[in-house]
Amino acid sequence: MAEDKPQRKTSGRNPQRGQPPGGAGGAAAAVAASDGKIKETAPRESGGVGKNRRLASIRSRISIEELKNVYKRQVTLSQDDSVEPLFDPMAKAQECLKVVRGKTGVVYCSQMTNHHCFWDPQHVEKPERLLCILDRCLELGLLQECEQLECRAAKEEEVLNLHSPAHFGLLQTTSGITDQDKLEDLSSRFDSVYFHPGTCKSALLAAGGTLDLVDAVVSGRLQNGFAIVRPPGHHAMESEFCGFCFINNVALATRHALNTHGLSRILIVDWDVHHGQGTQQAFYSDPRVLYFSIHRYEHGSFWPNLRESNYDYIGQGNGKGFNFNVPLNSTGMANQDFLAILHQVLLPVAYEFNPELVVVSAGFDAAIGCPEGEMEVTPGLYAHLTSHLMALAHGKVAVVLEGGYYLPSLAESAAMTLSALLGHPCPSLMDPIIQPSESLQEALLSLVYVQRPYWKCFQYQGSFSLEKVRGDSDPKIFTPSLSFMGLTSSRPLRFPTRDYIEPQTPEALQRVDDKFQSLRQREGVRLRLEPRLCLVYDEGMELHHSLTEGEHPERPERIRRVWEMLCRVGVVERCRVLQSRRAQREEVELVHTKEHMEFMYKLESMDEEELQILQESYKSVYLHPKTNDCALLSAGSLLQVVEEVWQGRARAGVGLIRPPGHHAEPDQPHGFCFYNNVAVAARHAIHNLGCQRVLIVDWDVHHGNGIQHAFEEEPRVLYVSLHRYDHGLFFPSSEDANFDRVGRGPGEGFTINIPWNKSGMGDAEYMAAFTQVVLPVAYQFNPQLVLVAAGFDAARGDPLGGCRTSPECYGHMTSLLSGLAEGRAVLALEGGYNLTTISYCMTLCAKALLGDPMPPLEAQLVPNKSAVQTINDVINTHSKYWSALCFQVDLPLQDVLQQGCGGGPQGVDSGVSGSEASLSPSPISIPSPAKSSPDSSPSTTATTSPYVSAPSSPAKPILMECEVKAGDVQECLPDSKETASSVGARPRTQQQKNSPNRTPHRPRQASNQSVGRQRSTPKKHGKISAAMQAAVASQSLVKGPTGVVCVERDKGGSPVETVVNQCLAFDLWQACSVLPSQPAMKAEVFPEKILQHLCSVSVMSGQHQEGTGDVSLQVAGSVARLLQEVLDGKFQNGMALMQAIDGLHCGVAMAVYSVLGIHRKARVVIVDFGNCVELGILEHVFSHEPRVLVLSVRQCQYASQSTSRNKERCSNFLNIDINCNIAENSRDYLTLAHQVLLPVVYEFQPDLVVMTAAFEWNIYPAFLSNMAGLFMPVTSDRLVMAVEIDQQGSKIAGEGIVGALSTLLGSSWHPKMMLESGSLRPELCQTILQVMKAQQGSWKSLRYHALASLVTSSSGKQESLLLNRLHQQIIKPQEDVSSEPKEQQCLKAGQSVCLVYSESMKEHISYADSTHPECPDRISCIFEQLCNFGIVERCHRLKPREATLQELERVHSSRHIKFMSGLQAMKPSELHHLANSFDSIYLHRRTNHCALLAAGSVLTTVDCVMSGSCQHGMAVVRPPGHHAERNNPCGFCFYNSVGVAAQHAITSHHLERVLVLDWDVHHGNGTQHMFESDPRVLYISIHRYDHGRFFPGSADANYNRVGLKKGKGFNINIPWNNGGMGDAEYLAAFLEVVLPVATEFNPQLVLVSAGFDAAVGDPLGGYNVTPECYGHMTKFLTSVGDGRVIVALEGGYNLTSISYCMTLCAKALLGDPLPSLSGNLTPCQNAVDSLTSVVGAHCKFWSSLNLKGKMVESPRKQNSFKSTQRPISSTTSAQAVDELAASLCQVNIGEASPRRTQTEEKKEETSGGELEGACGGSHEDSTTTLILSECLGAQELYAVVPVSWCPHLEEVQPVPDGTLSTSSACEECHDTSENWCCLTCYKVLCGRFVAEHMLMHGVCEEHHLVLSFSDLSTWCYACDSYVHNPALFEAKRAAHLDKFGLEPPECS
Repeated sequence: MAEDKPQRKTSGRNPQRGQPPGGAGGAAAAVAASDGKIKETAPRESGGVGKNRRLASIRSRISIEELKNVYKRQVTLSQDDSVEPLFDPMAKAQECLKVVRGKTGVVYCSQMTNHHCFWDPQHVEKPERLLCILDRCLELGLLQECEQLECRAAKEEEVLNLHSPAHFGLLQTTSGITDQDKLEDLSSRFDSVYFHPGTCKSALLAAGGTLDLVDAVVSGRLQNGFAIVRPPGHHAMESEFCGFCFINNVALATRHALNTHGLSRILIVDWDVHHGQGTQQAFYSDPRVLYFSIHRYEHGSFWPNLRESNYDYIGQGNGKGFNFNVPLNSTGMANQDFLAILHQVLLPVAYEFNPELVVVSAGFDAAIGCPEGEMEVTPGLYAHLTSHLMALAHGKVAVVLEGGYYLPSLAESAAMTLSALLGHPCPSLMDPIIQPSESLQEALLSLVYVQRPYWKCFQYQGSFSLEKVRGDSDPKIFTPSLSFMGLTSSRPLRFPTRDYIEPQTPEALQRVDDKFQSLRQREGVRLRLEPRLCLVYDEGMELHHSLTEGEHPERPERIRRVWEMLCRVGVVERCRVLQSRRAQREEVELVHTKEHMEFMYKLESMDEEELQILQESYKSVYLHPKTNDCALLSAGSLLQVVEEVWQGRARAGVGLIRPPGHHAEPDQPHGFCFYNNVAVAARHAIHNLGCQRVLIVDWDVHHGNGIQHAFEEEPRVLYVSLHRYDHGLFFPSSEDANFDRVGRGPGEGFTINIPWNKSGMGDAEYMAAFTQVVLPVAYQFNPQLVLVAAGFDAARGDPLGGCRTSPECYGHMTSLLSGLAEGRAVLALEGGYNLTTISYCMTLCAKALLGDPMPPLEAQLVPNKSAVQTINDVINTHSKYWSALCFQVDLPLQDVLQQGCGGGPQGVDSGVSGSEASLSPSPISIPSPAKSSPDSSPSTTATTSPYVSAPSSPAKPILMECEVKAGDVQECLPDSKETASSVGARPRTQQQKNSPNRTPHRPRQASNQSVGRQRSTPKKHGKISAAMQAAVASQSLVKGPTGVVCVERDKGGSPVETVVNQCLAFDLWQACSVLPSQPAMKAEVFPEKILQHLCSVSVMSGQHQEGTGDVSLQVAGSVARLLQEVLDGKFQNGMALMQAIDGLHCGVAMAVYSVLGIHRKARVVIVDFGNCVELGILEHVFSHEPRVLVLSVRQCQYASQSTSRNKERCSNFLNIDINCNIAENSRDYLTLAHQVLLPVVYEFQPDLVVMTAAFEWNIYPAFLSNMAGLFMPVTSDRLVMAVEIDQQGSKIAGEGIVGALSTLLGSSWHPKMMLESGSLRPELCQTILQVMKAQQGSWKSLRYHALASLVTSSSGKQESLLLNRLHQQIIKPQEDVSSEPKEQQCLKAGQSVCLVYSESMKEHISYADSTHPECPDRISCIFEQLCNFGIVERCHRLKPREATLQELERVHSSRHIKFMSGLQAMKPSELHHLANSFDSIYLHRRTNHCALLAAGSVLTTVDCVMSGSCQHGMAVVRPPGHHAERNNPCGFCFYNSVGVAAQHAITSHHLERVLVLDWDVHHGNGTQHMFESDPRVLYISIHRYDHGRFFPGSADANYNRVGLKKGKGFNINIPWNNGGMGDAEYLAAFLEVVLPVATEFNPQLVLVSAGFDAAVGDPLGGYNVTPECYGHMTKFLTSVGDGRVIVALEGGYNLTSISYCMTLCAKALLGDPLPSLSGNLTPCQNAVDSLTSVVGAHCKFWSSLNLKGKMVESPRKQNSFKSTQRPISSTTSAQAVDELAASLCQVNIGEASPRRTQTEEKKEETSGGELEGACGGSHEDSTTTLILSECLGAQELYAVVPVSWCPHLEEVQPVPDGTLSTSSACEECHDTSENWCCLTCYKVLCGRFVAEHMLMHGVCEEHHLVLSFSDLSTWCYACDSYVHNPALFEAKRAAHLDKFGLEPPECS
């Protein structure tokens, strides 16, 4: 086995060789330059790598889910030899290349006309309904185009799938009844029904015909179809006839499709004007069916008058969220209302649902003239509705006739629907589209309100709180309401059978007829027999090419490759191919100037050298002698297509033309463009062809500046551009591309820019823009011609665009646009530079114009947060121009309907594209209070990212961000066992009040087995959101008031009054809420045992004072009220001051005892700095109270009694007594608090801390303040201090209480402490060790403690070497410059926090990798969160600046600074290649500027803090800096901002002690190297190390690197050697190492390199630190030294995590309460080992770590060899071999796990053994350490630690025939260079550096364990680790025998 050096800190695109076959592969990075037009070619692969690797250059970041789907398609599809098989996201497009639209079926039967009403010949549901439809369709020739299905009667067993036997039996009996009176009597028993002897037969024929039609459509025999049947069915219920309906045809066919064909997602659209309650009831609980009904309701007054027809009936059980009712509450609804329903709700939900079949209950009673509907919908609208639905479900649409009772409009509407099914163009809607009615707006907004907890597509309405209502007149808010005026009485026994439908008057009928005939003439069906598509292409356009760059992106092959694919898949033969032509000068001059034309013509006469010189004068163009000729040919060919389409010789057209044109300005070329082809075509259509309205849709990823400028004053041209903008940074980098540029003059409002402000936009974002903006405005504009500037550089894989749009999405957009302008749509090729991608994209667009079905888009299409913001900005800007954009209002957060609604829209991703996120399970967006299973270890829940240490597993989909909102805190997440459908979207159910585990995101699971194909939801998603819950809730967690109370025995001149006066002088007492002192009632709170104990103590001590009991009652009552106010939340904390009396402890005990009786679930810690008088009262009262933990600290004069208790204490494990002599040594008591008190208190997790201090403990002013500051974070600042004051010490006590009260009030006051010299006092060390030894059995925090296994130091009186040096060189008492006390000077210091942030730092972006983790959004999301929490307004904003040359040269070399300065002048391609010379960086032209700003901003913060203007500072900066070395950049870092700041503080502000704390998960190698010889800077780093395998992969990060020369001891590395570390480990590191050493160092300034990549959910760190833990660590730092803390951002790559982490740090600096830490806070053994090593390495330098005396043994001490497993520095290979041999001698290689002695096993049993390590293993480190090296001459050797067990070992199968052939080739590509063997099926496949076939096999088949034929190592994909277990020995032995011909040694 061989192990390479650690991976670079990158996105995993260029992995090192020699790693396991994991990862998604190294796709060659294609550079997306900021100007968008700079070419970058991918490096050529060497031969023999296979087709898949050759196509790597077209792949962008691909998720595992995507790879699964692609791989399975490739395996199952038979590939045409002429089509190269693609292993990329083009696979879905490839599948549909040969798919053409099928036939349209129709089913009808004349026998259905037998059903009629005997007693009412004029009944509206009459046979003529069927006949008029058939006649009209025959007249138009539509039926002749269809395939007619034979109509049959449904069988009884088919009907019984839905209806009851009684229902069916009753229907059958009507066949034999001929008596009209009996039939009418039977009919009267049902609502709106008549029976006829032929009713049963007709109903069965209608049902059977519908069933056969759905069968044919689902099976693929038909593309779609129309069941022209009667009687209708959608009102028929399981056991009841209703509303002309007997058998529910649609519901029956849907149930049949579910059960027979195994479908799992069916969309039913019911546009009948009457609510189909029968269909709704049939599927109300079924999540497989989405029922969408548009019906007249009128608040229940319209038939069927049901409450369940309203919008708030959304389903129940698993079907909740799958029932949509759109209630129309007024008549006269017209086309604009139905289009609004389509665009705002139906299409977004349908695309998210992703149905497999669409069934339409097609009632046409909303059409104009129908007496039932009284609506104004024109027949042509039904064609548009049908056409849009045909884009779904691969075009599988079954339309079933329901109602419609005005025969002319019924016939025309049905004919329009059938015409659309046949693929005929939709007619133009003649009635102008105006603003939807107010009634419809209210209905849709109400529907969105109740459904948005379940569907993420509803992102475009904001939220408001009713508590901050802005007034009912505010047009931007809407509050839903419910009203019902329908049936409230019981069901009548008889229903009317005659005259219940009011007939229309002759006059009304005549008006309707006249209007309909006029409409029919303008909007009727027009059959067009011309070719559907014309096409132009000319090879002559390929003559234009670059003279200097052979592989320029805009190259001739672009159109040739598209043409070849169109020919290959048969598109060309279905089109009319046009002859190309050159544009005439007068045609081109419609747009361009004569000067520009002359310039272009001159190019033909220029030589190549002149052209090359000339092209440098223009932006992103190249010139060629043939450029003008090709440009004229391009423009003229497009004119040819436009003329062909406009004149009716073709329905639509495609222009395969180049060079592109949309950037070309009237007077100059620009961006690869010379003549603006589309602009010229639009002008030509208007001026020469007579077109009045032209719609131009430009979906090229670059803004079409040329088109916009050509028409910004032209109202006849509507220009809509969807493009990448990046806040003006993306090409063409003009503000004209922003959403606020709307046109000028008469053209104002006719320019619509939809600017994407980040990379990665895909299908979700583009479809959202279409449904929310493009289609509503386009329908209102009603164009006569649609021109599409069809650039495909937003497609996935394009080297310039950086987006992820799929070819099928372009097909869907084309299909949606083809419904406009009677299908006259012309596509003109613009950009697109991946030849494969543009070929597929244009092919699918052409197929869409030909009417072929489009492949479905991925389910759960949810746009990301940035796209939602952009779309909202566009709507807000253009709503004043386009009345269709009227739905952007705010909805209430509260549940105004009392039905579980409210809470705002669901959160969406802001990091990864919504399209990318949709490929994985639906991202969880709300926090969960649920905790992970207690038996789960960190490693089982943490996800190891492909970015981190080698070896790497396949790239897992990473949720970069989970958006959480404060309003969602109370909602729960699914636990890890919940599943999500693998085949489609499921809306998230809402939380049920009676089921706390119910979640708004829980997927539905129907009983049908077809829905059982489930996949597990990753635990990580729930864990991230749950971890954010406390941070979200902290938004409302602000500092509450501080309460104070005084208990005085003497009135006037008492010591308490003296102290109060001191507090008044500093305005502290006035800031508090003063409670009156009041006694407690003796009978209520004075337990008898306290009375007895008080009396016995008083008598024995001889110190009994009169009235002691009364004083205790006074103390008890006063303190009890204070405690009660704190626990009730009225006070944040408090202080009780009392005169030195004997009643302190007794009173406090009674107060706590009393309060616990009220708050029965509260947990209280009493920290008792007591005296001997009441030594046992607290113990006596709470000895058996598990809710109270008493920590009592006594001074040495009372040692005799308490020392014995330390040794004998075992009865009550919640009490700890500590005996030591604190005297006045501040470092002693702080060490005591750090090492013992705080770990135990954190483990106890109290709700309240009560601190009592007897007067003997007023030892020096800072005591009370420091202790309060340490304990307040534990309980969110809920702390009550009860302090005794005596007369003699009132002055010292007063100063101390002033400081303590200031701390309670949350000010930044921090008393200065003088550092005492010398070691810790032996008495303290002895006591600490005694307590730890005695209490280890009760407290894990003491059992798993770094000091528990510390080797005993030598001489007991030896002083710390470092401390002597500090005392001699640095720490000197300073003379006061003022006569004021130090405490007063500090109190007047700045108490605020300064903040620096600049948007300019976002200009540093990656050209090549739009998904790079170090992205600009890192700082903007933090700043946004700080604004949301109201923190920015509380801070002093600083102006950022660039660091100066002098400041940088203090830590960086001149060479490095010069290198950075030169980046601005380099081209993107040069920067891309240059970046590869360094470790894990990317370069941009603005990199130096941003890095200078980052460094300068931190310097500004230092200056502000050191000047006293502010106490603390925050720098939200990027790029990070701590990896940057003196001479070169490294790891995303360029200038070491914190290093520059530390040196600046020393040099400019003359500081002598600066602490740099680096908690970034990666070691700050640059900072360490800068200060490792400088004793003025103490550098402490807490980082992931993994024995040298984690980035930056240097041995310098290990614990034994303590500094050099004078800086020895001033470099402390705390290296974690495993994944999964979290709050417990970081808290232990802080309490056991960081705080003791930092306190001893006593810094004047603390700089925090605040990387948050150890936070939960970070894709690089793999750790689980919560935001509140970062807040606690920050809070601790404010108590160190002078209290000046500056937090500067470093890493952190989960946008949600870092925003909350930095916010909690800011709240800590501001003095806000912090959320308490929760969960298991016991560190894992791996972390304890690391901390023990750190303490061992540094105890000789720091006395706070050097506890003298005998140490207890570690409870988990192991007998096996434990290597540090770090890289072994080796100057010679011989030395390396010696070290290797020495290490191997200590390894028991023969067994999978080391042997243990019986003694050790016994120790483990007695120690409890319930805690697991960070890898989830047993207590014992049972791994075998294997030392690896590629060669003995290597400079470094690395140790790899395989795990000894993994849960996937059970997958290992016996070796077939007992032999393996290690020389076997890959079974897929036959490569032999790097192969692996699957230990489950024993397939041999290649690894990641060949074609990744083993990777795909492991992912798709879920075979996790594989054996390398190279080094015989075994890798588990799921565990992301090597494995060494006896279960693998058989396979290893077989491989070893084959490879070497020998039996393997024991170590195999």
